[in-house]
Amino acid sequence: MFDVYLPSTLSWVARLLPALEGAEVSIGAPWMVRNRFFNPAYRHYPFPLQRWLAPAPRTEFDFPLRQKLLTGMQRRLPLYPMWLERQLQRDPPDLLHAHFGTTACLYMDMARRLNRPLAVTFYGFDYAKAPRLRPAYIALYRQLFAGAQRVIAASEAGCRALQNMGCPSEKLAIVPPGPQLNAFPFSERKKTSGQLRLVQVATITAKKGHLTALEAFRQALPDCPGMEMTLAGERQDKTLAARLERFIRSHNLEDHVHMIDFVEHQAMSGFLKNFDAFIHPSCHTPDGDHEATPVVLLEAQASGLPVLCTDHFDLPAEVLHEHTGLVSPEGDTAALAGHIRRLYRMNEVDFAAMSKRARQHVENHFNVLHSAARLREIYREMLS
Repeated sequence: MFDVYLPSTLSWVARLLPALEGAEVSIGAPWMVRNRFFNPAYRHYPFPLQRWLAPAPRTEFDFPLRQKLLTGMQRRLPLYPMWLERQLQRDPPDLLHAHFGTTACLYMDMARRLNRPLAVTFYGFDYAKAPRLRPAYIALYRQLFAGAQRVIAASEAGCRALQNMGCPSEKLAIVPPGPQLNAFPFSERKKTSGQLRLVQVATITAKKGHLTALEAFRQALPDCPGMEMTLAGERQDKTLAARLERFIRSHNLEDHVHMIDFVEHQAMSGFLKNFDAFIHPSCHTPDGDHEATPVVLLEAQASGLPVLCTDHFDLPAEVLHEHTGLVSPEGDTAALAGHIRRLYRMNEVDFAAMSKRARQHVENHFNVLHSAARLREIYREMLS
């Protein structure tokens, strides 16, 4: 079960599900998109209201107001969970798996009435932002932790956060995300000392740290002539996007910093070949939002890009400091600027070694086939 099936930010799930050997997959979501992640081999339960109001969205950005209406209304008027339950009563699945804690809260009563075990995976905003914006989730999470059979995070950091929220440790499990490695082949890059082309690919929201990236770039630029940075992403927070543009203009960075639109996922591998390193200084926001395990950092490293990031939540497990990239304290623009200078000055031999280690790290620890095997094991434990 999802709120939306399937946005590009959850693209790794589209690689995970087909790797669940021996599993018959059905998808439930009040908003379904027939994009490149839509798998006709699955059984889908499209919401009748969506068929009437917006029958054929082909991207996650089509009909944004209708999407927000149909997904948001479920929090107060859960028409889709009620409808889905009636469909599943005829042929109940062996188990239910909700993606995002907020989504699981909609389906935990359905799982109980169907007498089926429930798993839930937490991803990011559902850890702290959702309970802060809607305090009712505090009590709902207590019920969820009591009723769900498995609560899944992407890392030890996620498990610690869930345990601090009240989840029993014996219910916790880890399934790390992973890119499809053959979709992000390693690309050998030649970067000499005195050269650096940075890129950040992320939806423009506060937790992605775009302002931190810009300020660190501005600080490092006088020592790094000819350096460039590209920011690519959907302008979800239009106020923030406008602020980024003002920053670029006010500091005369137009010749060095370029803002472009959302890059389609199937074009990402080719797009990343144009750069030397990836930058992603994630941060906590005043409303409690934070990242968990951004898969784009794994995709970048798989393609051979060292990563500049912060010590935010799961990121130090994704990017190994001094090994596959450079990790600075969250919010410390001076430290990040220092890492930018260091990468700019890095010679060809050291850069090539870091690039290769980045690919090997993803292959060894974030292989989607290994994650699928772990998820199959969790499902077997639930069913036994």
